[in-house]
Amino acid sequence: MLKGLAISPGFALGQIYCLRHVQLENIEGSTIAPSEVDSEIERFRSALEFSRTEINQLLELPQIKSSLEISNIFQAHMTLIDDPDLQKEVSKRIREQMRDVQSVISAVIKDYSNFFRNLPDPQFQGKAIDIMDVGKRILKNCQRRKNRAKNIDEISEGIIIAAEDLTPSEIVTFNPSRINGIVIEEGTPTSHASILARSLGIPALIQVKDLMKKVHNGNFAIIDSGSGQVIINPDEPQKKHYARELEHYRERQRRILEILAEPSVTTDGVTVSLKANIGQTADIDAVIANRASGVGLYRTEFAYLTRRTFPTETELFEAYSGVVSKLGDASLVIRTIDIGGDKISHLMGNSLERNPELGWRAVRMSLDCEEVFSTQLRAILRAAAQARPGQVSILFPMISNIEELRKIKALLNRQHEDLIKNGYATPENMRIGIMVEIPSVALLADKFAREVDFFSIGSNDLVQYTLAVDRTNSKVSHLYQPANPAVIKLISQVVKVGQQNNVAVSLCGEMAGDIRYTILLLGLGLRELSMNAILIPAVKQVIRSVSSAEAERLIAPVLNLDTADEIEQALGKINQKLGIQ
Repeated sequence: MLKGLAISPGFALGQIYCLRHVQLENIEGSTIAPSEVDSEIERFRSALEFSRTEINQLLELPQIKSSLEISNIFQAHMTLIDDPDLQKEVSKRIREQMRDVQSVISAVIKDYSNFFRNLPDPQFQGKAIDIMDVGKRILKNCQRRKNRAKNIDEISEGIIIAAEDLTPSEIVTFNPSRINGIVIEEGTPTSHASILARSLGIPALIQVKDLMKKVHNGNFAIIDSGSGQVIINPDEPQKKHYARELEHYRERQRRILEILAEPSVTTDGVTVSLKANIGQTADIDAVIANRASGVGLYRTEFAYLTRRTFPTETELFEAYSGVVSKLGDASLVIRTIDIGGDKISHLMGNSLERNPELGWRAVRMSLDCEEVFSTQLRAILRAAAQARPGQVSILFPMISNIEELRKIKALLNRQHEDLIKNGYATPENMRIGIMVEIPSVALLADKFAREVDFFSIGSNDLVQYTLAVDRTNSKVSHLYQPANPAVIKLISQVVKVGQQNNVAVSLCGEMAGDIRYTILLLGLGLRELSMNAILIPAVKQVIRSVSSAEAERLIAPVLNLDTADEIEQALGKINQKLGIQ
C-alpha cells in the first residue's frame, strides 16, 4: 500500500499503465552558422503556428468545450504561445548564442518554468508544468515528434495511469471512459493537471512517494481518495469491498448534482455562505457554474509575476473592474498582493532571502514600497466605486501586529482622499478585513476586531506558522496537521471573538473545501467558507444534511482531545455516522 494526497475524489479499480517521459534536459544542442540563423528562427515561428493550430483543435474537443475551466487552461496555453516576450527571447538567443532552435527553446522554457516552480504559492508552482507542457509541444513541432500520450488510446479499458507527473495536454487526450484513475509521484493540488483530473471526474492522487519504483505495467491497483491510499495487487475481498464503495460513491455524486441549485442551509435553517477563491478573471466561469455566493478570496499576485514592469493603476483597475462586471451582484473580496520581494526580484532589484516565508513579503513589502502599494490600493478603490455599495471588500494579508494594520489603513485613507480630490468616484461602505494566518493575530483577535470589519482565516498558513512546519518539505510534511488541537483552538477563538464583536469571520484555506472538516467548522460557528469553486457542491451537500446544533454537539468532545490523530479519528467516526465520505 502506498500513500498520497487526494486531489480528485472517488474510487478507482484497474490495471496500472506506467507513462514515462523524455526530459527536456536530454535534448542535445548544436551551434549554427550565421547563414542558418534566419532559417532557425523561421523553424521556431512555424512550430508556434503548428502549436497554435493544435491547441485550437483541442479547444474544439467535446470534453474541453463542455468545461469552461478546462477551456481556460488551454486558452492560457495559447496566451503563452502568443507571448511576444517568449518569441523575442528565443529569437534573441538564437542570434546571440548561435545555437539551434531546439536547444534554445529548451533553455528558455526551463527558465520560464523554474521561475514559477520556485514561487512559494502552490497555485503558481503548478503553472511550471503547464509551461513545460507548452514548451514540449513547440519542441515536438520543431522536431515533428509524435505525442506519446496518444498511445494510451491503444490500451484496453479500465486502466490506472501511473506517472512521475502529467501535463494538461496529456490528461485531456485521455478518454475518461477508458481511464479509471491517475496516480502521480509528484504534482501540486493547484496544478492545471490536478484541475483537469477533477473536472473530468477522474479519481487521482499526487505526491505518492517512490511510485514509479514500486508499480509496473499490468499490476492491478485500487485508488481510495478518501484515505489517500493506492493498494497494489489487492486480494479478492478487497476488490469486492471497493467495487461496492465505488457504486455507493457514484450514487452520492448523483445526489450532489441534484442539489446544486439549492441554498446552502442547515436543517435547522442556518445559512452558510459558500464562496470561491480565484486568481484571475477566467476563474469566474467556475464560480458561476458551481453556484458560489460570491468570491471570498481574489488573489492579485499573478499581475505582478508575469511582467517585466509593475502594472499601472489603469491596468489593475481594468482587471479588477472586469472581475466585478462578470460577477454581477455577487460579493468580491480583493486581497492585496501577497508575495515576497524575492519572487518579484526582476521588478524590485533586490537579492534573495534566506527564509522568504518569514521575511520581506506581503504587507511588509507593500509598506516599504509605498508607491507600488498605493497604485494597487487606488485601483481597488476605483473598481469598488463601480460596484454596488458594499459589494467589494479589501483584504490585507500576513498582518502580524496592530501597528502594521494602522499604517495600512492610514495609507488607504490617503489614497481615498486623493482620488476624491482628482475627481474620481469612490466606493461607499467598502469593508476592510485582514487575513488571520499568524498566531499573534489569532491570540489578539479581540484587539484587531476593533480595527476591521471582518476576519478571513487562512488555514494553510495558520497551520504552517502555528506548528512551524514547511509542508513542501517532505521530511517534516507529516507534521503539517490541520486538525492539530492548537490550530483548532486558534480558529475557535477567532470565531468567538468575531461573534462577540459583530465582526464577520470566514475561512479560506484548504480546510474549507475538505468535507472531512465541514462538520468541525460548522460546529465551531463558522458561517462563511471560501474554496476552489468545484468543491462547493460537495460541501453544500454536507451542510444541508445536518443541523448547526447537532454539529456543535458532535464536535464538543472532539475539542478536548490531545492529538491531531485522535481528532482525525473522531471526525472520521462522526462523518461515517452521518454518511459523509
